[in-house]
Amino acid sequence: MKARSVLLVLLVLPGLGVGLFGQSSPDAAKRADVVRLLQMTGAAKSAVQAIDLMLPMMKQAMPGVPDEVWKQFRSEIHEQDLIDLTYPIWDKHFTHDEIRELIRFYQSPVGQKILRETPAIQQESLVAGQKWSNALVDRILARLREKGYQIPPSLQQ
Repeated sequence: MKARSVLLVLLVLPGLGVGLFGQSSPDAAKRADVVRLLQMTGAAKSAVQAIDLMLPMMKQAMPGVPDEVWKQFRSEIHEQDLIDLTYPIWDKHFTHDEIRELIRFYQSPVGQKILRETPAIQQESLVAGQKWSNALVDRILARLREKGYQIPPSLQQ
């Protein structure tokens, strides 16, 4: 019986080794490059920063919750968790070669500029988008009024 167990281990372990090490190497390299790309672009860091902005607002809205509870929540938020969550998405949509090209791009002067300018572009685009949508809603409501439709109070703001 003991010999059978040893034989089984000797037969199974080499197969596991090939599966764990031989086949995962390309995936591990791609994963490392995706992680590098996400770190370069600050994608995960931006999401964590958004949470860091949200938690104080929640804390202010819920003053009865002790500081320790908020600290505990914050201690459970890690950039790596978001990277782990989004890796399969990047893996699905980009080949390893494309990920490498993106890394090269973000290392270039133009890539570095886009990384520097993206937060301002996003903020300015958000403001522009809000102005656009407000004007669009105003136009839609004006036309509906012209046609005799009653506008509910919730839409009149």
